[in-house]
Amino acid sequence: MRRLLALALIGCGLSLGISGEMKCLESDAAIEVFSGDNLVLRYNKQPTEDAERNKPFYSRTGYIHPLRTPSGKTITGDYAPDHPHQHGLFFAWTKTGFEGREPEFWNQKLEKGRVSYSETKEILSEPGEAGFVVEHLWEDLSDEGNAKPILSELWSIRVRAVENRYEIDLESTQTCIADSPLTIKQYHYGGMAIRGNDEWLGEEDGRITTSDGKGRQEGNHSRPAWVKMSGDLDGAPCGVVAIQDKSNFRYPQWVRLHPSKPYFVFAPMVEEPFEINPGEDYVSKFQWVVFDGDYTP
Repeated sequence: MRRLLALALIGCGLSLGISGEMKCLESDAAIEVFSGDNLVLRYNKQPTEDAERNKPFYSRTGYIHPLRTPSGKTITGDYAPDHPHQHGLFFAWTKTGFEGREPEFWNQKLEKGRVSYSETKEILSEPGEAGFVVEHLWEDLSDEGNAKPILSELWSIRVRAVENRYEIDLESTQTCIADSPLTIKQYHYGGMAIRGNDEWLGEEDGRITTSDGKGRQEGNHSRPAWVKMSGDLDGAPCGVVAIQDKSNFRYPQWVRLHPSKPYFVFAPMVEEPFEINPGEDYVSKFQWVVFDGDYTP
């Protein structure tokens, strides 16, 4: 009841310490953050209509799409024909080990792992800022289809409007809730990822550059402080920058930059594996900056 009352007041812009600029609204299907009347992002609690046009194993919850610029351009993509398992702003480990099995949370068609929305913990509101905290459940499906919980993940999202851009702080805390550790095996991709708009298919349509001035090819599996993906949408330039927090495990993490498709991922297991042990927290922090025109951190 307390959270529902807070939601009602936020939706009406009443006195909860929030300015009239930012607001966060929750429905049965999604949580949406607005700057004025402009949608900044939608967090999907239930499968979208696009899920119905794809095979059931590609259905996903617990991710952000669309993510938009201040002028309303949609930066992210979802259920792309070439990679329907990539969903906007999402987190997924690829090659893992657990109790002698090999769950996988990235390639959904293998049906060996699932990440899903579990619960809304909090709706956040402060002057000039809005956001939310949600819980995800990571389940191993590799044991003859039996779903075994491995990780509980909290996403804390805070959003601000700054000049011609939005700043989204995303903190992920993954806690091993099983009796056995989850091993994140050495692999060339997997982790905190973004799928860009399909109009950016092709290296010239969607440019990817790093803080070291490297492009897709030379920047792949480098360790930059940030990555920018940008290009024209609706005839005007825009883009997104992902900035790693210096407290992240193995900072700066390696990045997988796809040679032609509009996606990249921060991948801390590129050169060696690691484990998330029972009761242990794995914390990742990123700032996503969505802009019109151009922007360099």
